[in-house]
Amino acid sequence: MKPETLMGVAAAVVALVAVLGLLKQKRQPPSRIFKCGRCGSAAHHNDRTSEAWRNGKTRFFCQACHRQWLQSQPPLERGSGNARRDSMSTGRTGNSGCLGVLALLALLPLGGLLAWACL
Repeated sequence: MKPETLMGVAAAVVALVAVLGLLKQKRQPPSRIFKCGRCGSAAHHNDRTSEAWRNGKTRFFCQACHRQWLQSQPPLERGSGNARRDSMSTGRTGNSGCLGVLALLALLPLGGLLAWACL
């Protein structure tokens, strides 16, 4: 197989994987409405409760009850070792950026082949 063909196939595979990753949607709860586990009111799922559902939780709380619970919690101290709790409040996880590094590592050999082919 010629290097040009190999590079074309590799680029197509990388592009296909990227497109599939963008098109993949997150799973959603079966119902848009849930009953609050504290006050019993009906509420719509939001990003927080949908993520809890994806993590296997079965008891959800409306925004008002969640806000009340947050206010009852002690304030977070910087550097207290609550890395997971801190990352959840900012929306970041400990493994963020891994896909970008993997994509870069996958594209480096292709860039070398392209540079070699252009010589």
